[in-house]
Amino acid sequence: MFKPYFILGLLAGVISAAVSVVFAYTFNQKLLDFAQVLPYWKIIAVDFSLSLIGVGVYFGLSLITKKIHKVVFYSLFSVASIASVLLPITANFPNLEFPEFYPTFAIPLHLIFSVIFLSLSSIIIKNEN
Repeated sequence: MFKPYFILGLLAGVISAAVSVVFAYTFNQKLLDFAQVLPYWKIIAVDFSLSLIGVGVYFGLSLITKKIHKVVFYSLFSVASIASVLLPITANFPNLEFPEFYPTFAIPLHLIFSVIFLSLSSIIIKNEN
């Protein structure tokens, strides 16, 4: 019963980490270098840990709220993803050359994971109701 959820977590973690690292590498090479503030290993670690935490919450909600767990999870996950955008907006890095451009770099990293996770969840987790 937990197997499709675990597959979702692994697949979402791998894909979102790969896309995020490619985005960060391209941004760091072409525009501004934020690698000292947000190194690649932190991006990968956050994507994997968020995917496993998300899958755990998703599975827990499916056990608790049998009929409406998708609506509850998608709503909570969307609100959390949008609220997490406030972190890079309010971050203060005085040692950066252009700290005002940091949100331009970090906000897509927050939204890449949620888009991939929610897209894959509708494909991998079939309607079990």
